[in-house]
Amino acid sequence: MSWAIPAPWAAQLEVFILLLARALGLFAVAPIFRGTGVPPLVRMGLAGVTAALLVGPAGDRVASAVGPLFEAGPWAFGVLAGEFAVGAALGFVVALFVSAVQVAGQLMDLPLGFGMVTVLDPQTGTYAPVLGQFQSVLAMLVFFGVNAHHAVLRALAASYGSIPPGGPVASIPLPAVVAAFGDAFALGVRLAIPLVAAAFLTDVALAVVSRAVPQINVFITGFPLKIMVGMAMLALVLPAYVALLAFAFGDGGSMMRAIAAVLGGR
Repeated sequence: MSWAIPAPWAAQLEVFILLLARALGLFAVAPIFRGTGVPPLVRMGLAGVTAALLVGPAGDRVASAVGPLFEAGPWAFGVLAGEFAVGAALGFVVALFVSAVQVAGQLMDLPLGFGMVTVLDPQTGTYAPVLGQFQSVLAMLVFFGVNAHHAVLRALAASYGSIPPGGPVASIPLPAVVAAFGDAFALGVRLAIPLVAAAFLTDVALAVVSRAVPQINVFITGFPLKIMVGMAMLALVLPAYVALLAFAFGDGGSMMRAIAAVLGGR
């Protein structure tokens, strides 16, 4: 009794496996698809569904780019590892921008005195400062609100045209990765500047008051005052934060430009 897979089925299975390897790389690294609340089996299932949906739009390009996978021997594992690395590169760019938002919140926490207070981050299972966690949740809401996850999945499908299966993973340009770091850092700094500047001006005002009225204990009055000023500034600039994140995560924003540069080599 022979258990050989028929040739047409074997070709389709080969295409699906290659699509699945790249999708698994994305779902394993991108923070929007992982976290303590998302079991590994669920992520694998989502990657399998994504690969099945990509068989139509990207299946022909995958089939024409790679020969028979099941006859390649050890070389097949190298191809699968390369596919996983390409998907992981896409997820890494997304993680850069989401992490930059959380780092911006941590920069806000320090001058306001929230650096010693931590809350549980459900995405990573670790403890993060209060405003850092707030910015992370806000980033997730805006990310899904502007359908950036759709754009990421479209970028995954388009990546088969720029980096075909079996091609050199080294074609991912290092300058584009460095530029993605810079864009993510700039986004975090733009988010943190208003509250950091408000805390700095409050410190300056307290210093002036301390020199003018030495009887006032600025160490006691300074902490609640800085918190009040920081919360007022946060409420004031929150619409601007949402607009900035929507622009950064949306089509044509800095995140999608970085993804196009990393995966498209442009």
